Order: sequence, then structure tokens, then C-alpha cells
Amino acid sequence: KELEATFGDQIRDLTFNQGKVLIKLIYRETGNSSYDIVKDLRGGFSAFVWQTLAVIFGYDLKTTYDPLGDDKPIERIVKAIDNGEI
Repeated sequence: KELEATFGDQIRDLTFNQGKVLIKLIYRETGNSSYDIVKDLRGGFSAFVWQTLAVIFGYDLKTTYDPLGDDKPIERIVKAIDNGEI
């Protein structure tokens, strides 16, 4: 409920691509997919429902993060932010 109160409006205002990047960054920071987090917090059925809705809208909550492969550009940006370059 705290996260919803703090970030709910900002998350709802994300573009499609920003939502996909958020899913990847959640994996990067936690080492768990968004699906696994929902499953741990809300249970398997709820995770299944959210994954189904995500797929309908073009997302995949089971997305992982590959800093040396497809997600290399995102990793460069995150590192530049962490180093104060951006």
C-alpha cells in the first residue's frame, strides 16, 4: 500500500517502453522477475492473473535482465547514472 501511495500515479503514467524497462530494472535490482515477486507476495494464482493481463497488453512479467546481451544499453545508462555522468 505504501508503494502504491508513493509511486502509483507515476507507474500508471509510464509509456509502453518505459514499462518494459521497469520490468527489466526490477529484475536487475532484485535478481527476481516481476512474476516471481508477485508470486511470493500475492500467491501463484494472482501471479498467473497478472502475467496473463501483462501478456494481453504486450508485457512479460517473467522477463529477465541480461547486462551483457540485449540489455547492454540499459546497463550503460544505469552505470552512467550511478557514476554521476548523467
